[in-house]
Amino acid sequence: MATFEIVLPDESPCDECGDAVPAGVYTCASCGANAFRLNFPEFYSHFERLKMMDARYGGLVLGRSDPADDVPMYICRDGGVYTLVGLMQGGEYIMSRAASTKHGSRLVDINSINGEATGIQFPLSSMSSVINTNFMPPYGGIWITEGQFIVNRYATKIHFEELEQLNSEANLELASQLFNEAEQDANDS
Repeated sequence: MATFEIVLPDESPCDECGDAVPAGVYTCASCGANAFRLNFPEFYSHFERLKMMDARYGGLVLGRSDPADDVPMYICRDGGVYTLVGLMQGGEYIMSRAASTKHGSRLVDINSINGEATGIQFPLSSMSSVINTNFMPPYGGIWITEGQFIVNRYATKIHFEELEQLNSEANLELASQLFNEAEQDANDS
C-alpha cells in the first residue's frame, strides 16, 4: 500500500538576496533580512485553528487597524514553505491576483488617493468578500499569492463598491475559464 509522506526542505531562499536560509533560522545571514517562515505542518496547523485565513481571492480586511497589530501576510514558496512577505491593516482591500492582473492600472489610480481614513464604514452586502481578522488569535496571519494588490484604507473607503465589483468580476471570469478548461480536458479524455 502506498504511503503519504511530507518531505520538508532543510532550507529556503531569502526573499531579498536569494541565499539559502536554514529551517529554524529567521534572519538571513547574508543580508540580514527577515526570513520568518512556516513549514507545511506549521502552516496547516495555523490554518486549521483559524490562526491563518485564506485571502488569495481578495476581499476587505476587517479589524486590526492599529499599526502595532498589523496582519502578517504569507506566500507559499517552493517545497511547502510559507514565507512572511509583508503586513497589512484592517480597512485595506486586497485584490485577487486575477483582478490585480486585469485591472492593474485602475488599481494604481485608485490607490494613489490618500487621506485620513477615520470613521470607516463600508456598505457590505451578501456579495461582499470579507476577511475578518477581529477573531483571529494573536500572531495570526493571512495567506496570499504572488501578484495581489493592496489598496490603502482611504482609497478603499472611497472606492469600496468599485473594488468589490472589479474583484468579483475577475474571480468569476477566472472560475469560468478554469471550468471550461476542465470540461475540455474531460471531453478530450
